[in-house]
Amino acid sequence: MDLKQLRYFVMVAEELSFSRAAARLHISQPPLSQQIKALEEEMGVTLLVRDRRTVRLSDAGVVFLRESRLLLDQFRSAVNSAVRASQTNAGSIRLGVATSGLFSVMPKFQELMRTHFPNVEVLVSDMQSDDQVRAVSQGALDIGIAHVKPERMNVGRKQVFSEGLSVVLPVGHPQAERADLSLADLADEPMVALSREHAPTVFDAVIASCAAAGFSPVVKHSARNPMTIFQMVRAGFGIALVPRSYRHSAYPGVRFRDVLPAVGQVRLEMIWSERHASELTLAVIGQLVAPLIESLGTEPPPG
Repeated sequence: MDLKQLRYFVMVAEELSFSRAAARLHISQPPLSQQIKALEEEMGVTLLVRDRRTVRLSDAGVVFLRESRLLLDQFRSAVNSAVRASQTNAGSIRLGVATSGLFSVMPKFQELMRTHFPNVEVLVSDMQSDDQVRAVSQGALDIGIAHVKPERMNVGRKQVFSEGLSVVLPVGHPQAERADLSLADLADEPMVALSREHAPTVFDAVIASCAAAGFSPVVKHSARNPMTIFQMVRAGFGIALVPRSYRHSAYPGVRFRDVLPAVGQVRLEMIWSERHASELTLAVIGQLVAPLIESLGTEPPPG
């Protein structure tokens, strides 16, 4: 079985006529009939039921037509992808992004991509950092923007951004408008936090910040994403410490406050696999990392 036989079968199935299909394929009818017969014999099923006047699909033929169209579409897509990849600065990049990176890094990254790689499509997935490391290592992602632990050395990496933490309070909280708010002022407040399972780097930064302020946080509630945290804070479950870039979410019913002294530092790194990286991936890394770092800088401490 080969792609030519699939194309021949699809053409006959669509026309329900060997003569019309042969005309569209620019071949004579006998070799077309022979190819279809050889295909049926190899599969051991009847795909087309024909008599002297009509041709119709068998039940097996209906199923095989659907799957054949999918296979041919996938083949065309593979060819087009290979052609794009062979062109300079063209193709697609599969990019994983930690949630905070969607607020802080991605706007500038997209701007730089449009300037330097206008013919490259960026396919973005919001992914936990550990999942990004795994996907990049296996070649399932081209580039990640992730919170990476020091021991994660099986990927190429470059820090592109660093930011502090902000406190999230419900609107109307007694401390929400206090001018000289410090983290120690919130020591007795119940806390909502990203779970360590889903965001270990951010979780550890929260714990370390509270320890530096002289207390151990009462983490009563955990969440898997920032939107859940904001809703829980708004509902009165507690306060939260989150990467400062989350304030760009403009979530209703909560107040983002910087505290003195500045707390936490959460790094975002661009990661890639030297083993799996395509020429396009390496070109993006080589050309965009430096201007990305320069344009983003590091979040200044509040005050």
